[in-house]
Amino acid sequence: MKQQIATVLLLATTLGPTSAAGAATDDAELLEDLIRQAGEVKIPTRSDAEYTAAARAYKKLLDKLSRVDAGELGADDQIDRELLEAKLRTHLFEIETVELHKLVPVRYLNLYTTSGLFVRPCGQGPARVRKAVEELDKLPEILANGRRNLTRPARVWTENALYTIYYAKLLLGEMLPGACVDDPELFERLQASGKNALAAVEDFETFLRDDLLPRSTRSPAWKPEEIEFYQFVHERLDDYGVDEMLAIALEEEETLTAEMTALAARIHPSGDLETVWEVMKEEAPPWPEVLPMAQSYVDLASNWLTGPGAHVVSIPENFDYSARLTAPMGRRILSFGGATYGPTVAGRISGYYVLTPLEDRLSPEEAASRIKAYNPYWTHVISYHEWLGHNVQRAHAMAHVKRPIRQRYGSAYLSQAWSFYLEKLLEDEGYFEDTLPYMEALKTRMARLQMRMWRVQRIVTKLRMARGEMTFDEAVQAYVDKIGMEPTNAFIEVQRDCQSPSPPGREIIGEKVILEMREAYARRMGEHYRLRHFHEALLAQGELPLPTIRRLILGD
Repeated sequence: MKQQIATVLLLATTLGPTSAAGAATDDAELLEDLIRQAGEVKIPTRSDAEYTAAARAYKKLLDKLSRVDAGELGADDQIDRELLEAKLRTHLFEIETVELHKLVPVRYLNLYTTSGLFVRPCGQGPARVRKAVEELDKLPEILANGRRNLTRPARVWTENALYTIYYAKLLLGEMLPGACVDDPELFERLQASGKNALAAVEDFETFLRDDLLPRSTRSPAWKPEEIEFYQFVHERLDDYGVDEMLAIALEEEETLTAEMTALAARIHPSGDLETVWEVMKEEAPPWPEVLPMAQSYVDLASNWLTGPGAHVVSIPENFDYSARLTAPMGRRILSFGGATYGPTVAGRISGYYVLTPLEDRLSPEEAASRIKAYNPYWTHVISYHEWLGHNVQRAHAMAHVKRPIRQRYGSAYLSQAWSFYLEKLLEDEGYFEDTLPYMEALKTRMARLQMRMWRVQRIVTKLRMARGEMTFDEAVQAYVDKIGMEPTNAFIEVQRDCQSPSPPGREIIGEKVILEMREAYARRMGEHYRLRHFHEALLAQGELPLPTIRRLILGD
């Protein structure tokens, strides 16, 4: 550990003036060097000393970056400079201002490399298994540092970490012994590391339950200005502060309620919205039939996109996808489904629409409630949101994004906004009419409107909590009342979203910005405009702030 801390401290102290040779380096070369140095700042075991050293390094990098004259840079380098500055400021904000490492215990339970071995068993080669061994070997020290760092989280955040430990124990105690590893020696190393990690997880569970939970008294709400920091600095959406986002969401809520009410009259004789929701949920199949149903929807959309919907977006030829079960460490985050990236084998990348199984620990009542989320209509809309949205977006980015800072940036908006934008886009472009019988199309449209209201409630609940106008329990109830979400899923939804001050407008606001960009693109292209070409240009930029993507596409 001392050597790891020393590495970060050394980096923090060597980001001073360049050597005589470096003094002659022009601004573009200096920028490239700063981007490289930023990527080398690590916090390997999450110790307080590492966070302090990393913050010092980020400050030195920002100081050095201030000497890079943007006017001397080309257009691409100007954008990279802006991205680097935003990334560095965000890192500092998370470490020094909101201190996420002191507040969110689940952040220490990072076992995603190990969990990823079970996304596509036998698909991961020995290099990935060795990374899993490294992850497991570090975990005991990471969890020990978590015990030292964590102060006074919100109770629901500590409870979420305790529930996540169930999945960590499932992964390490039950699934890891069956991991597909060709090399017997490497397999034994994986098992030994897993046993040590499991013991550390069990100790951390005791700490969370007996020590941290009693002092977890912080509010789960964030301050409006904390949310706006991400919105303005990391996402560069200066026109959409808390008040503006909330106003847009409340107007959308009224419109959607009217649309759903009108549609309910076409679906059910009662015309009652809640009755329609319940009828749709009761059509959920038994759990063994859920995965085949989801796969059928993945196939349906894929076939449409290579036929009548070929004008919408292209699926990269080297992309493999399907529906499968969520890997263990994604199951608390994705309460009933989501997207997961798979391995790349022989140049073919993979990504999946994943569905979270009903665990044995659920009571019969909880299981009966949770299965309703897998009704055919929700499953259908979520399916193309996930595989066509997140995974195809990633596939395009991997093919086209080469500049290091753009590969690492990770805007929360582009990925979520694109996937959400697709939900209505496919309906607008005739997918429902081309593929579904009349009544099924109506119910699937209702599901699509519910999905939209879901994203509206993300804005309303998080921002009203931030303004002191809504409690956590009232936020949960809003999902139940406004879209018919089952209470168990609604609780997980609010619990997950409130663990970070990230802005909640990723879908609603993001779609709005994409549509504005598409309209401007169509005007510029005139007779040469093609919808698919716009989408390919959008996806080729990677997960950058949407205003930055507009600048790259349109030159604004």
